Amino acid sequence: MDKKIAILILTIVHWSVAQAQFTDNFSDANFTNNPTWSGDEVKFIIENEQLRLFGPAESSSAYLTTNCSAIVNASWEFYVRMDFNPSASNLARVYLVSDQQNLGGNLNGYYVQLGGTDDEVSLFRQSGATRTKIIDGQNGALNLSTSETKIRVTRDENGTWELYSDIGLTNSLFKEGEVVDTTHPTSNFFGVYCLYTATRSTSFYFDDFVVTGEVFTPPSPSEWKDVTLTEIYADPSSSNGLPNAEFVELFNRTNASVNLNGWRLSDPSSGGNLSGTIEPKEYIIVTTTAAKSDFETFGKVLGISGFPTLNNGGDVLVVKDNLGNTIDSVSYSDSWYKDSGKKSGGWSLELIDPENPCGEGDNWIASENPLGGTPGKQNSVFANKPDLTPPIIISVIAQSPTLLTLTFNEKLKDEIPKISNFRITPDVEIASIQMGNAAYTQLALTLNQALQNEIVYALTVSGIRDCNGNVMEENVFTFGLPETASPLDVVINEILFNPRPTGVDFVELYNPTSKYFNLKNWGIGNWEDDRATNIRTITNGDLILGPREYRVITTDPATIISHYPLSVRENIVQAPLPSMPDNEGSVVLIDPDQVFIDNLKYQDDQHSIFIKDDDGVSLERIDPQSPSDNWANWKSASSTVGYATPGYLNSNSHANPVSIQGEVTVIPEIFIPITGQPDFTEIHYQFDQGGWVANVKIINSQGVLIKQIANNEILGTQGFFRWDGDQEGGSKARVGYYIVWFQVYHSTGKVQTFKKRVVLAAQF
Repeated sequence: MDKKIAILILTIVHWSVAQAQFTDNFSDANFTNNPTWSGDEVKFIIENEQLRLFGPAESSSAYLTTNCSAIVNASWEFYVRMDFNPSASNLARVYLVSDQQNLGGNLNGYYVQLGGTDDEVSLFRQSGATRTKIIDGQNGALNLSTSETKIRVTRDENGTWELYSDIGLTNSLFKEGEVVDTTHPTSNFFGVYCLYTATRSTSFYFDDFVVTGEVFTPPSPSEWKDVTLTEIYADPSSSNGLPNAEFVELFNRTNASVNLNGWRLSDPSSGGNLSGTIEPKEYIIVTTTAAKSDFETFGKVLGISGFPTLNNGGDVLVVKDNLGNTIDSVSYSDSWYKDSGKKSGGWSLELIDPENPCGEGDNWIASENPLGGTPGKQNSVFANKPDLTPPIIISVIAQSPTLLTLTFNEKLKDEIPKISNFRITPDVEIASIQMGNAAYTQLALTLNQALQNEIVYALTVSGIRDCNGNVMEENVFTFGLPETASPLDVVINEILFNPRPTGVDFVELYNPTSKYFNLKNWGIGNWEDDRATNIRTITNGDLILGPREYRVITTDPATIISHYPLSVRENIVQAPLPSMPDNEGSVVLIDPDQVFIDNLKYQDDQHSIFIKDDDGVSLERIDPQSPSDNWANWKSASSTVGYATPGYLNSNSHANPVSIQGEVTVIPEIFIPITGQPDFTEIHYQFDQGGWVANVKIINSQGVLIKQIANNEILGTQGFFRWDGDQEGGSKARVGYYIVWFQVYHSTGKVQTFKKRVVLAAQF
């Protein structure tokens, strides 16, 4: 080694050690040398080999600092005397750590406070102008006319602070408390600070400073995914042998030790600081401080204050280093268990392939270990599962007229794509792009022009790379600007309230308009006493219902798909439902502002009289434009589609708009009951004014009444009745010609009679 370089290194090392520790008992009768103190020098003197505040008789503050960078495996000892009973206006602070020389301004550091409202010795963290008490000393301990106190504070390499005091110089240190805090990992200055009133401006004394420790050496910066989350135990209920406490597992994928001091584990609502080191290829269990001892038999454990509460259904976990860089993030869901039994509790989620840490749900699965998980060691499901496919866009949501959110099925590369990778038609210029969430599964596009209502936009995307570098080829996605819904803009289109013995209920929603709606925070409930009750939120996330689209709400999509194989699975949403009794009940749909959108009161009598067992048979809406409370507008789903049509066109729906010819029209004129398509006929009416009273009958070819459809019913201007081909006793009418006798009369005395032919046919 070059001699000059060696001398330089030795000089730097010596300087660092000198900066990291010092002693001063003021026996040299000054504070300007060895070490040098600076700040409000004119307000301090040395008296009887002690540092004394000697300021003018006025309410003010004063400080002195000296260079000191001790913080790792550090110890701070000192003496403080106050010739008064302290208060909120008269107190002393000894700054153990500060990044700024001016102790009266904003800074990052830690200090011991003697006095204050609670007359105590406590340890505080200061971040800018924010002060946080992290060790709360014994209240009233300094409630003395004069106090002499020896203080000792220690901090180890993992950020564990301990505070001791000897009030009254008894030669016995009392432990005020202990805490782990790694918020500020470095130091530049040590100092004293006095806050005082005019009568206390000369009553503070300091002495016997002894500071030892090491300089914080920043580790090599960690890269994205150097340390990964490999196991998540969100629901410890029904434990199979693991401790009854939540935990996550971290794994060091690299060949170097990683210093976790100053790192943080969090979810969107809470988080805690990590500490210590994680060795190459090592696993660490992270849990609450209270549960730390419970996991020590399983491996290396880190108990942290502020461990985030893991939501059973899903959460976003983020690991950040001491510089605030995201090292890993996981947006998990209980669907990742891929096992309906295990997701109910007692089993952890395990990362299948740690070398493919970018995979989302496809790279996670429920543990197969009999205990329910594998904390602190290699996962029970461990396999080579490389990611070879490009990212896929799950949704494109217009959050506002000038903001789009794109959600992907996996993590993206930690980079911002170019604007040229995106194109919107009709032409809308993109102003900027940024990551949309901490999990790197969303992009946020800010637009230069506002989107317009009831316009279908096309977004063309290409060149987007996932976390593993797979590149998306050109794809096109349609979207629109969601609007506020008016009543009946979205209708209850189909309900299953009496499922098969092993089935579940469902409610299907349909958008008959040309508008887009976001079902976020919409609710489904019951309708009782003209108000909505028992409301269940459909989703707290974005869920777009586009023009002429369907969404089926059910507690168990897998069961619906199993019982009705023709179901459109992408239109089925898992969400809670209100009570839906088998015999009769109600369903109401409301928006986030509690505005009524649609409601329905149902009875099992609405099912076709020809169905002997209505278990598993849904009621379908015939016409989305007709009122929900019109019984004629609801019909049992056809047997030809399996008795329900979840997520697609109802078997009883009009494929095309009904064309009314004249004031009374029968559509269709020919139908086949029970097995036909359609298996009923509609008797439509349309008048210039309301208020007509109707009697509607079905007459056979011999002129005999076989079915009374309406008896003195008051009509609106338009609507329809339905005939299923049945007779008054409930039996099926014979094949042949029939007459629909439709008579209306008005309060003015006007009477009109219409006779329309209808044919009841049969299959051969």
